[in-house]
Amino acid sequence: MKRCALLVVGDELLDGRVTDTNSDFISSRLLPLGWRVVLRAAVGDEMGIISETVSLALQVSDLIVVTGGLGPTQDDLTREAVASALGRELERDPVIEENLRSFFSSMGREMSPSNARQADRVRGADWLQARLGTAPGQWIEESGRVIVLLPGVPREMQDMLEKEVIPRLKGRYPGGETAAAVLLVAARPESEVGERVYEALGDIEGLKVSFRALTGQVEVRLAGDEPDLVEEGRRRVSEALGEWVVAEGEESLEGNLGDELRKRGLTLAVAESCTGGMIGERITRVPGSSDYFRGGVVAYSYRAKETLLGVDAALLREKGAVNEEVAEAMARGVRERLGSDLGLSVTGVAGPGTGGEKEPVGTVVLGVADGEGARALKYRLPGNREMVRAFAANIALALAYFKVKGVKVEDLR
Repeated sequence: MKRCALLVVGDELLDGRVTDTNSDFISSRLLPLGWRVVLRAAVGDEMGIISETVSLALQVSDLIVVTGGLGPTQDDLTREAVASALGRELERDPVIEENLRSFFSSMGREMSPSNARQADRVRGADWLQARLGTAPGQWIEESGRVIVLLPGVPREMQDMLEKEVIPRLKGRYPGGETAAAVLLVAARPESEVGERVYEALGDIEGLKVSFRALTGQVEVRLAGDEPDLVEEGRRRVSEALGEWVVAEGEESLEGNLGDELRKRGLTLAVAESCTGGMIGERITRVPGSSDYFRGGVVAYSYRAKETLLGVDAALLREKGAVNEEVAEAMARGVRERLGSDLGLSVTGVAGPGTGGEKEPVGTVVLGVADGEGARALKYRLPGNREMVRAFAANIALALAYFKVKGVKVEDLR
């Protein structure tokens, strides 16, 4: 495999203000093309350190991807640092500078003089078009190696990588692509998933198998040089995991839930307590979700559960908000009030305190209701507050998905 180095630039990546998601995204897109990441580094906004790191990367890799430091401010030093590492000059491109002026003019603004720095190109570089921002990228070739400069804003970087860089890489380095298959499993422990996967693959050799434990989900990835072998592995694993698989490849759980609802002409409404709207947000990420999603109710307090969802006040006083009866009542209530075919609910104790509830921290109860009645499942989830909430949202979406597909709720325990 070809060797690649990833360099992210910015003080905010070192002091905890921003998490580096760019490197993960770039790695995931380069691996199928046959690139192995051998170096990942985050450096601050210091020209000397950026330049030295680029020089190091050139010694160990064929491709260096740098993100960040292409903005208009004085601390955006990537262009200068890379030019220094290569012993080249910067040159201002009048066409790009005029394009920047036109961009600001189209928004009724005058371009700041500092924005002109974004028209500075390392001598000999090719421009990479910026479709979502003002920072164009650069493609630089040096002694048979390639250096790519991309903006640090994730959405801008992703668009430029997909539309500008990957097509160039395929043309510059034909062949060497690897095959891969990804399956996403929900509501099952990683150990159980792993046992089934290895048993299913059995006598297959030449496949690399990896697992990634998420909150309430497990990602299974198969990779190899032979597409037919990877496909055979994917088929076996899919059969072994069966109904636990909620997505494959680029699919998502929420996207597949929407597809199943649309296919059956069903609608869904959600009632959320401890997740505070996370489930509704996930559902509405999907374009066209208005076809099947009626809406959601965030009923956090007892009073909200009573008035908005019709949960019996006596039940809440006697048993608290975190139990199967309340979850079922919430699911029935949101289904009736929003006129949907299915009602989904979640109530729980995310922590760090119990808030006066009878159940311990990490207890989450999910409910689902349709025209035939309601059922609920109780879980004890690990982790801190945010982990419990994310875990609960994933399991709730899985519960709805399995319900729509006809899987018995009892089978999810």
